[in-house]
Amino acid sequence: MTSANEKVDYLYGASAEELASIRAKPGLTSDGKPFDWLVRAAVESGRWRVECIAREVLGLARSLEICRAIRRTNLIKPWPGSDNPGAYCPAHWADLAIGRGACGLRCRACFLMMTHRARCDPSRHVVYENLLDYEKAVRRWLMHPTRRSLGLGTDCSDSLLYEGVTGHARRLIPLIASPATNPHGVKLILLTKSTNVHYLRGLPTQNVVITFSLNPEPIADLWEGKFSDGLRVTPSIDNRLQASLKAEAMGFEVRWRIDPILTPQGWEDTYLEFLTAAGARGHKPTRITLGTYRETQRCLQVFARRWGLPKMEWTPEGLEKDGAHYHLVAQERIRIYRFLAESVRMAWRSRGHEPIVALCKEPRSVRTAVGLDHDRCNCG
Repeated sequence: MTSANEKVDYLYGASAEELASIRAKPGLTSDGKPFDWLVRAAVESGRWRVECIAREVLGLARSLEICRAIRRTNLIKPWPGSDNPGAYCPAHWADLAIGRGACGLRCRACFLMMTHRARCDPSRHVVYENLLDYEKAVRRWLMHPTRRSLGLGTDCSDSLLYEGVTGHARRLIPLIASPATNPHGVKLILLTKSTNVHYLRGLPTQNVVITFSLNPEPIADLWEGKFSDGLRVTPSIDNRLQASLKAEAMGFEVRWRIDPILTPQGWEDTYLEFLTAAGARGHKPTRITLGTYRETQRCLQVFARRWGLPKMEWTPEGLEKDGAHYHLVAQERIRIYRFLAESVRMAWRSRGHEPIVALCKEPRSVRTAVGLDHDRCNCG
């Protein structure tokens, strides 16, 4: 783990050929500018600095480029819970803003592309480097008696993908595990598609949750990130499942997110087989949070293409505006959630363990219809 100003050994000097294999190829704006012109301007001005991170540090098949920057304000972003029937997030939590923009794994349905639009490159995540400022902010934040859950970049990054660069988890977990620095028992929630649990070996586990973002492999391949030659950016689902078992063996509470749920032909068998196999392999996630495919704006796929990301191999049709998102119609979502909730029960029923099933970003009407109107979701 390094201090904020140290030069470290994660930097990697990629060849021109390798850079060509990892870089996306953005298109043009409507007025003919390179689509990444704002990112280029931030780099040319010195506000951001491009670094290449070795694949061994990331735990990926290839290296990635990132942009380093300093964040001065709002290091912790609150997300107040709500009892409003139309609210889609009943849990009260906060997120440590360790990055900006899509996390670099290039998932082609990532909502963060619409949060930052042309301002952040989904293939070059912005990773903030003023690490000690984040530690100081967390120390102060933990002293407040109403605090409940803190995400480690769960809404703006990947909690473990860049752990070999930042050391955030290794710096914060001891604070979270100690009653002296965490007197109110706040939980630290890590959410990841990576397999980088080895960075956490030997750390205390009290009050720490590691959540793995999962889907059956055939579903993940439809929407998760791919390089321009078709190689998946994200680790395989099997490798993530192995990391999940390792995290459990280390003593961490493990949760899963299955989101977005995609429903191509045969999806019921695909998900049932996935969940049944997971139960049989001895996985014991305490919670499984479900979410169907959704978009904050209907131009998500337009932005993905402008950023040079490959087209999704399958996308749902008939999305309608429901609250803050475009979803499948409510009755179809309810049917999907009921099927998967029952599939979870069936997969673990005879194994002495039953994960809590929750929904993500759904209004109370849908949660109630499915029988899951509670705040024991991943962030709660």
